[in-house]
Amino acid sequence: MSEKSIEVCPICGVKIEGENKVLFSAGSPGSRSRLWVRVCQYIKKTGCINQDKKAIGEIQPNDYYGDVEDLPLSPPKPTPKPLTEVVSEMLESRGNSSS
Repeated sequence: MSEKSIEVCPICGVKIEGENKVLFSAGSPGSRSRLWVRVCQYIKKTGCINQDKKAIGEIQPNDYYGDVEDLPLSPPKPTPKPLTEVVSEMLESRGNSSS
């Protein structure tokens, strides 16, 4: 029975299982290329375990974070009126009802 090796990066703490399975601290597993695009290219510290371009492989479009427009978000809620406007309307309606 073969055991997969797990490397832990001393810089960011991410785990790389086997050749290309990256176990992020949150979310689903990814690849070395995704880790490179999102973290390693910016860190640039000695000791990072994801610097071998051959191991990283080809960068895929979905390795990058998506655009905000592509996120499945709920429609925005209407912005409430400012308190000053609400108070002004209340004062106006009080003034109109007493005449």
